[in-house]
Amino acid sequence: MSEADAGSAPRPAPGGAPQALIFDGIVDGRVRDARGLRDAVDQLSACGAGAFRVDFSGGRYNLLPVDTHVPPERFDEAAQSNFLDRFQAVVDASQPESVETTLRCKLVYEDEVAETLFVVRGAAVEPVTRRRPRGGQDAPALPPAAEGPPLGIRRRELLLVAPLLLLAGGLFAWQSGYIDRVLAARAETLATDPGPFGDMVSLSVERSWGNYQVTLTRGPGYPEDPEALAARRDAGATLALQAACAVVGDGDELYVQLQNADGKVLEQQPARLRRLLSDPDAEVVVELSGRVSVAAVTLSLSEDEGKAARKK
Repeated sequence: MSEADAGSAPRPAPGGAPQALIFDGIVDGRVRDARGLRDAVDQLSACGAGAFRVDFSGGRYNLLPVDTHVPPERFDEAAQSNFLDRFQAVVDASQPESVETTLRCKLVYEDEVAETLFVVRGAAVEPVTRRRPRGGQDAPALPPAAEGPPLGIRRRELLLVAPLLLLAGGLFAWQSGYIDRVLAARAETLATDPGPFGDMVSLSVERSWGNYQVTLTRGPGYPEDPEALAARRDAGATLALQAACAVVGDGDELYVQLQNADGKVLEQQPARLRRLLSDPDAEVVVELSGRVSVAAVTLSLSEDEGKAARKK
């Protein structure tokens, strides 16, 4: 696999297939050619790196490996090069500059390990690889036992231990926010409130992998020129409305907030509107964590101080 090695002394890459192969991470982007994207994913799944799954939500997609630990026998040098070509085809079927990825793989050879992060810069896939000596923790996973419960535990003991394991797992999931994300309110049930920005800024919400993706675009009242902006600012009946005009006109920062039914801010993220100044079709996308108790997505001029204090 072509690479940018970390280290100053280049050495020949190991040949043949690795002894162990691990794929992890996710690819997120906007769809340009849905049919071409599906075809590229099918071809990606045939490269010897295991099967990949693509899910579509509105105009976006998520791509991820079906299995983390993959049989490595077919993933030799030719398959690795083919994988890069097929992943490039996925990017080519996406909207330009929309692909974000944490996709990575780990190839374990006899004496060394190659860890690769697949970076997308512009419209090009650039694998960045770090090679290091193999350690004891890099040994291939042992094959699962054909019969019997794990670790030699008898069936009766396993029945006694299982509820404790489920309880511990549930507690971990709750503390880690996984339950909130799994049970997060559906995006179409959330109210949207642009606040003092009125019809100058439009916002839409999609749920993706338990998180909310809030997209900000120009609204029907977005001022087309400085004169329209000045007229709207002068007509503002409150200081908040005038300040909102200033934020829009300068492409400055606002806050996207998740609120519960009582108006309490559960989470917030800043969003800068500078991209909307020069491109009428530009989008500003903000991601916030999914939550069970979310009732509304709102825009605010300022950060909620109580929430900011709780973050610290």
